[in-house]
Parts: sequence; C-alpha cells; structure tokens
Amino acid sequence: MSTTTPDKDNTFRKYAPEDAARYASFRIPYPPKLINTIISTHESTGGHLTTLLDVGCGPGTATHSLAPLFTNAYGADPGAAMIEAAQKDAPITASGAPVRFFVSTAEDLLTSIPEIKPGSVDLITAATAAHWFKLPGFYAAAAELLKPGGSIAMWCTGPQYCDPYTTPNVAAVQAAIDMLQEEVIAPFEVEGNRLCHDLYAKLDLPWTIKDADAKTQAALDDFDEGAFQRIAFNEGGELEPGQEFVRGMKHASLEMLKKVSGTASPVQRWREAHKEQMEKGEVEDCLDRMARVIKEAMGGRDWIDGGTSLVLLVIKKKDA
Repeated sequence: MSTTTPDKDNTFRKYAPEDAARYASFRIPYPPKLINTIISTHESTGGHLTTLLDVGCGPGTATHSLAPLFTNAYGADPGAAMIEAAQKDAPITASGAPVRFFVSTAEDLLTSIPEIKPGSVDLITAATAAHWFKLPGFYAAAAELLKPGGSIAMWCTGPQYCDPYTTPNVAAVQAAIDMLQEEVIAPFEVEGNRLCHDLYAKLDLPWTIKDADAKTQAALDDFDEGAFQRIAFNEGGELEPGQEFVRGMKHASLEMLKKVSGTASPVQRWREAHKEQMEKGEVEDCLDRMARVIKEAMGGRDWIDGGTSLVLLVIKKKDA
C-alpha cells in the first residue's frame, strides 16, 4: 500500500478558546466498553499501566477516561486552544497527579515534550485523530517513545445510524441521516474524514508504508504486524434486538443530536461555506434541515435513539 498522507486540516487548530470550550461541551465521553477493551487488549498482550500519552487529545475527552488508570499521563494536541481547554479541567492520574498537556503535532512528540523520555511510554492513544496525522512520522516517534511490548490504540467513529427497533418510520429517518452524510456534507470532506468514514480500512499501518526515508523505515520495523488487532463495534449499523450502540445516544433530543453532529469538521466547513446564505435566509442550516425531516418522519417525536459505528486498531511494538 502506498503511503496515504491525509489532507492537512486546520479546522480545530484555528479554534479560539471559546470555540474549544464549546466543542468540548458537546463531545460525548467515550463509552466504558471501548475504554475497557483498550485496556484489556493492551494488558493481555503484555502492556502495563504506568505511562499514558494521548495524542491529538483535543480538549481531553479520551484523556479523562484513561488517565485515572495510569500512574502518569500526558496529552498532546497541535491546537493551543484545545490544550487550554484540556488544562482547565485536567484529569487526575492513579498517582494523584494531574495530567500534563502540551502543544505538539503527532510527528514532533520527541522534540515538543522533552519530559517524556524514549522507551518510557506504555500506551499511546489517538481518539478520532490518527486520520489527521502524518503517519510515518507519528509511527517513528511512537516507536522511540514506547517501551518494548507497548501499544498504540487508535480509534474512530464512522457513519451514524438510528436504532432500527425503537425508531418509528425507520427507513425515512435513516434516509435523512444518510442524505446529510452522503450528499450534503460529503463535498466538504477531506481525506481524513473519508478514512474515518471507512473505519480506517485504508489507514496506513507501519508495515504498509514502503516509501519512507531509511531512518523512519527502520523505526517502522519495530512494530509487530502479527500482533495487530482490529476490533469493530456496530459496523454497518449492526445492532441486535434489545442492545444499544456502543457509541450511542439513548432518548437524545433532536437538539442534542444537532449539537453533537455539529462538532464534525465537514459540518463546520459546510456552515462556513453557506454562512452568508443562511444569514439571508436563503439556505436552511444542514442540521436544522436534518432534524426537521427526522421529526416529521417520526410524526412529531423530538427524540431519537441511535449511534455510530466504531473501530479500534491496536498496534504493538515488538518486545526487546
């Protein structure tokens, strides 16, 4: 596979502090089942819970769930406003110390965070973020920072679905959701969004990158292809009767659905492109339209059960 370099996305890097705070308020915490799967997979393959590094941490959504399980924890993000938001409510580690956050890209971890020594990190996480990384550089930095037998855990959410068992007029409701995702905001997706939409099926892994420089290529060889795991939840909207989406919302108001969906970068790009038209009343906001159509399809009901598909990739550094 040739190396995929995701389009650089500055949507979140350009955030002002108030934007980052609003973004954080509408990000749903990652579900316990995902967090438990990350930890159990890491530990069952020889990983320890001493030091965590959450890369592309944003306002610290995943860091909050993971840090209490580790003795030491760090977060890194290229957006200064995101780091400011994370620092305002820094989670506490198992040792009682707060998480330390740093402004850094995924590729510059070694130089941006001198406090983290090579070979000292047990688990590196990337929560809905790896699709923005320059992956050869990130993997090379991770290879140097991780302990032998350490793990990288990367995950993302995919398409959105309504609950097929509790949603009235389910076909029409799902059609409204699909139209938003596949027609309205699709032109505003960049490569990173598409990688996420496809549940990282085409995301480059250390052993699929063949055109890096010699030093980087040597670092990529530190990872164990045979130990790689891909764990998917609710792929394709699959849901058994009586179950809930692993990454979902139960009895969520349509207003909350709009707020959560509004954190997606393609939605924000769509809104920026249509700002003047919306101000003039010429175009309806894309999420307002979706919510209106859903409400009409459900006969006036203003809440919904639903969720997204989710994938977790676990990459292991070889033992010494």
